Amino acid sequence: MAGHDVAVIGTKARCPDVLSVRFERPEGYRFVAGQYLALTLQTAEGAQTKPFSHSSAVGDSYLEITTRLSGSAFKNTLAALRSGDRVWIAGPAGRLTLPPDERRVAFLVGGVGITPVISMLRSWDPATAPEAVLFYGNREPECIPFVHEIAALEGERLTVVHVVESSAGSWEGERGLITPDIVRRYVDPADGWLFIVAGPPVMVSAMEACLVALEVPASRALIERFGPPV
Repeated sequence: MAGHDVAVIGTKARCPDVLSVRFERPEGYRFVAGQYLALTLQTAEGAQTKPFSHSSAVGDSYLEITTRLSGSAFKNTLAALRSGDRVWIAGPAGRLTLPPDERRVAFLVGGVGITPVISMLRSWDPATAPEAVLFYGNREPECIPFVHEIAALEGERLTVVHVVESSAGSWEGERGLITPDIVRRYVDPADGWLFIVAGPPVMVSAMEACLVALEVPASRALIERFGPPV
């Protein structure tokens, strides 16, 4: 991967513990929605490098990543970045990209697993976009990263199914975890859908089991695990 010294443009809190960071885009930097970059920071524990999916659109003038803040030395350094700070990025890389001939896509994502998906949704031309259903799992309705932008994108070609683990009585969406029964209520797994899974390891493992229960062949699934397998 090619490396670049870039400036931080700014940060934006998506939730109390979810942060987006924007960087200047190096000249000639091109990526496909779903790919990631590697970010190197000088932390209290020394230089560390971590991969992050792009959450920006392919045509944006900047690069954006979005992550959950965990209190680690790396994430604390990331949260402390300010406009004008210099960092090192390398990229792009990754194979979580949508084949151009796919016409039906079902996303099974949780939390910050939305990042490669929001990059895709931001990048698609509405006139040529595939039919898509986004199953989006989060802990609570008060913290759903990109919730307003996703709502604005929902329409004829995109159906959004929010699933929250805990919620007050006023919540009208799906509750609990993404399950085979929830998926079947919105799509027929045998009807030509490509399933894209992204998120933390525990969530991805649960979604892999969900795909098995739905009898989705491995050839019809693309999976991105944000960390080592559990």
